[in-house]
Amino acid sequence: MSISEPLLAIDLSRLPAPPVPASIDFETILADCIAGLQARLPDYDLALESDPAVKLLEVHGWRELLVRQAIADAVKSVLLPFAQGAMLDQLAAFHNLPRRTITPATADMPAVMESDEEFRARIQIAPETLPHAGITAPGYRVRALALSSELKDVAANRRGEGRIDLVLLGRDDDGEVSPETVALVAEEMDREDVIQLTDVLSVRGATILPYDVSIELRIGQGPDPALIVAEAETAVRAYAVRRHRIGLPVYAQQLAAAASVGGVEHAVINMADVIPGDAEAAWLRDLVITTW
Repeated sequence: MSISEPLLAIDLSRLPAPPVPASIDFETILADCIAGLQARLPDYDLALESDPAVKLLEVHGWRELLVRQAIADAVKSVLLPFAQGAMLDQLAAFHNLPRRTITPATADMPAVMESDEEFRARIQIAPETLPHAGITAPGYRVRALALSSELKDVAANRRGEGRIDLVLLGRDDDGEVSPETVALVAEEMDREDVIQLTDVLSVRGATILPYDVSIELRIGQGPDPALIVAEAETAVRAYAVRRHRIGLPVYAQQLAAAASVGGVEHAVINMADVIPGDAEAAWLRDLVITTW
């Protein structure tokens, strides 16, 4: 079993936003306000938009719109898929899970903290660390990730007969993990209160699977090719970064789709899909984008 398998956790990005308690539309709110006034004063004529009563109702309707929006935002802020910043820290406090410090603060620069995206993923699997009959693969993952900010991803692969391979991926460059971090994780995971007694745990760095990408873009008349290439490169690298995880495939079709930014009529990619094993991580080594 590998924690990189997508079915082990709900894809939070696919969850719909919660329903709002009332319509958040100014025209609808204003119409309700006008209808309420006319019900109370049926003889009062509100035909003119310049009527002071209409202006007061517009002010009231706008203020009610802001209140309804604030309520909707407050509802979303306490839900894991939508919480951000300090609210995400508050949700993590339920699991006694602090946000990791990626780069400590200096005299000139503030600390670089773990991103909301990475923190949210750790919070989602934090319940796996609760005491129960057996430690799951996500349970090993969340424990290992808490040990070092150098770690970007961890996979726990069961090999049978109680053997567990804990595979580590770093966040810098190609993801190769330093020997010091491997030793740290191995030492900390060898305690009886962390590892399951029947498991034999080994720790190692992920095998990096580098790949090169060459894309040819057909651009229509008008757009500046240099700007299109720059935008396409940004999109392709962003996709590659998202797929820089243990066991995650990199699909040529998705790379071509990422490169098909505004102004691109067709993208031709010269590579095959990259399919890493459960202890490997695909890493974009070189990217060349040309136009024709």
